[in-house]
Amino acid sequence: MKEKYLFELGGENTELGKYEALELLKTKKYEPKLILDNQNVIVIEVSSKIKTIVIERFAMVKRISRIIYYSDEDKIDNILQNIPQIDIGNSSFAIRTIDKKKHSEGIIATKLGTKISVQNEINLNEPTIKVLYYAERKSIISIWENKKETYYKRCLKHHIKYRPFFSPIGIHPRIARSMVNLANCSSGQKIIDPFCGTGGILIEIENMNIQSIGIDVVSKMKEYSEGNLKYFNLTSNVIKGDIERINEFDIDAIVTDPPYGMSTTTKGEGVKDLMKRSMLLFSRKLEKKQRLIMAISNPKLVKNSDFNILYQFEWYIHKSLTRYIVVMEKN
Repeated sequence: MKEKYLFELGGENTELGKYEALELLKTKKYEPKLILDNQNVIVIEVSSKIKTIVIERFAMVKRISRIIYYSDEDKIDNILQNIPQIDIGNSSFAIRTIDKKKHSEGIIATKLGTKISVQNEINLNEPTIKVLYYAERKSIISIWENKKETYYKRCLKHHIKYRPFFSPIGIHPRIARSMVNLANCSSGQKIIDPFCGTGGILIEIENMNIQSIGIDVVSKMKEYSEGNLKYFNLTSNVIKGDIERINEFDIDAIVTDPPYGMSTTTKGEGVKDLMKRSMLLFSRKLEKKQRLIMAISNPKLVKNSDFNILYQFEWYIHKSLTRYIVVMEKN
C-alpha cells in the first residue's frame, strides 16, 4: 500500500538533499513520486513503508516522518474533526510543529493532544514518538520514531577533525555519503574511489555495507586511508598506484573526489590532463547505466560524450573555492 513521507532537508544544499532522497528510494525499489517541494521540506509518495536500514543511509535529510494526514484544509479545528484517534501503541510522545513561526506550538500541541490516548506518557525531552504538524501549502500530520534516524547527525562522527589521519581538503562526510547514495548501489555491490586520499568516501561506502576499493598514487594516502578506516572499525581494499589499476577490478560504480591541482597528489600531472585521461579510462571501464559521481572544481573538465549528466550540484566551500557534485551515467 502506498505511503507518504515528509522529508526535512538540511540547509546546506536542498537540491542535493532532494535528489539524494529520490535516487536512493529508486535504488531501493520504492517507486518514489515527489508530490510536494517546499525547498527544505518535501513530501514523497512511495510504494510501501520505508525500512529503517534505508532511512539510516540518508546524509542530507535531517528527519523522515510517515504522514498520517495530508490535506488542503488549513484550520486545525476542522482537521481534528476529520482524523481518527492517533494510535502510537505504548510509546511516549511529544507534539512538535515544523513551522514554528506560523503556528503556536503550544496551541497545536494542546489541540492535537486530544487525539492521543491519555494512557500515553508525554515526554518532551526524549520521546519515543514525535507527532509533527506542518502547514505550508498543505496541512500535514506525521509520525517520527526515534529508532528511525537518518545519518545526518551521526555521520559527523566521521568528520575530518575526528580522524587520526587528517587532510584539510578532505570531503565532508555528508557530501561523501550523499555521493554514494546517488551511485545507484546497494549491499553486495562494489564501488571504487580511484583518488581515495585519506579515505573519506571509502568510510561512507563501507559504513553502508557496500564493498569499496580505494586507489591512490601517493603511498602515505594509502596508509592514511587504512588508518582512518581502522579507526572506525571498517575495512576496504586500498592499493597504491595509478588510476589505471581500476582495470584490475569488477565494479558497479565510481565515486571520487579528484585532486584540486598540480601537487604531490597528482605526481606533477596537470588536473586538465589527469581528468581527460581519467574520463577516457572510466568510459571504457563502466557498463551502460552504471554511474560516475565526481566532486570537481570545473565541470567542463569531466564532459565526455560517453556519459549523460543526470545532475549537477554546486557546493560552496569558501570565497575562493566552489566544488560541483556531478552525477553521470554511462550511455
